[in-house]
Amino acid sequence: MITPAAGMDWSGAVWMTKHQIADLFGCFVAKVVSNIAVVLKSGVLDESRVCRFYRYKDGGGVELYSLEMITALAFRIDTHNAATFRRWLIERAVQSAPKYQPPIAMLFPVRERTLPN
Repeated sequence: MITPAAGMDWSGAVWMTKHQIADLFGCFVAKVVSNIAVVLKSGVLDESRVCRFYRYKDGGGVELYSLEMITALAFRIDTHNAATFRRWLIERAVQSAPKYQPPIAMLFPVRERTLPN
C-alpha cells in the first residue's frame, strides 16, 4: 500500500520506490530494476520526468518513480498483481474518457440539394 509520506508528493502525484513497486506487483526487486532499465533505455519515458532522488537528512537517499513509470512497468511485468493493476488502469481510463457522441449529421438526415444551372 502506498503511504502518503513515502508515496506522494505535495501535489498528490504518486511516487514509489522500487521496493514499493515490487510489493505492489508481487515480484522481486531485481525484476523491477531490470524493467526500469529497459523502459528508460527504450526512450519511451524521459528519466528526468519519471525518476526522482529523495535525500534523507542523514545523508542517505532513495530513488522514487512516478505513476507514469509504474504504469509502464505494469505492462512489462507478468504477475497476477500487475495484471490486476492493468485492469484497474484500463477501467479508470474508460470511466474518465468522454462518452462518444455521434456527429449531428448522423442524427438528422441530410438532403441532397441540386444547384441551379
